[in-house]
Amino acid sequence: METPDEDRPDRDGCETLAPTRTDSIELVVWHLTEQLVALGHEVTLFATADSQTSARLAPVLERGYCIPKAPIGDWLQCEWMNLCAAVARAGEFDVLHSHAYLYGLPLTRLARKPFVHTQHIQVSQDNYESARRHPEAYVTAISRYQWEQHPDIPLLAVVHHGLDPSFLAFQREPHDYLCFLGRFIPSKGPHRAIELAKRVGMPLLMAGEPTPYFRLKIKPLVDGRFIQYVGRVDGEAKSRLLGGARALIYPLESPEPFGLVMIEAMLSGTPVAALSLGAVPEVVDYGVTGFYAKDLDHLVALMPDVLRLERMVIRRTAEQKFSARRMATEYAAAYARIA
Repeated sequence: METPDEDRPDRDGCETLAPTRTDSIELVVWHLTEQLVALGHEVTLFATADSQTSARLAPVLERGYCIPKAPIGDWLQCEWMNLCAAVARAGEFDVLHSHAYLYGLPLTRLARKPFVHTQHIQVSQDNYESARRHPEAYVTAISRYQWEQHPDIPLLAVVHHGLDPSFLAFQREPHDYLCFLGRFIPSKGPHRAIELAKRVGMPLLMAGEPTPYFRLKIKPLVDGRFIQYVGRVDGEAKSRLLGGARALIYPLESPEPFGLVMIEAMLSGTPVAALSLGAVPEVVDYGVTGFYAKDLDHLVALMPDVLRLERMVIRRTAEQKFSARRMATEYAAAYARIA
């Protein structure tokens, strides 16, 4: 194991894509990488050749798997190529950090260097069994809720996601609409967002990639006036949509380990109205950055309180709790404990 000199920052290897599009895991990894570099660490990013990064880029493929004419369309194979490329060069680094769904756990022994694995989604039984069989690996969670069902798996750290606040413009005076932003699948609750908007009598703007569920169940409810669909939004368009909303509606039907869109909204000054599943109570500061409730009836009743929250207080609270600098600092502290 190589231990970094006290006056030399750690050298870290990340293997996940940092894209121009704002898919959640890639976006978090991009912000983490940028902030680690800003903190003085030597970072090598294993990603596609078209990635934009301040780190040293170790290109594995020309382009990502989610675009037309991708060199390799199988996303799992792409992840494995990144992982193997990083492990092959492990001797150059003090720490490796994988964001590839714990798929890199079997490579931990081969790396012969401290290998951190962050799980960005729900912990499945397969994840649990894999982690249990690789006790030499260092696993981090993105929320306390995420690992509650498997407390016997030791964690290196729990690190909440963070973003650079400068990427999300604060809007003091919003427009008169509610917002739903996310995947159009039943577990995200887009149908519940529509019901809530109708019950409180406010327009709803919905954004996200169209899916079969959207075309079958949601599109027939879009009237172009009260319920509007604005397509997929990224970058500045996402910032304008979130910042212009009176509130983000986050009506999950199934628990999730985090919910990046909630901190995107809060950094825009927009309060969150959510159902209290998964990590929602960890992310939303009740009565400060939003409200959550056990069911839709209670959430509807809370909407007047949601709309009265002070937007600048929401923004400042989110900056303190969910900045990319805070996230990078906590990961760097975790690296230092094992390098």
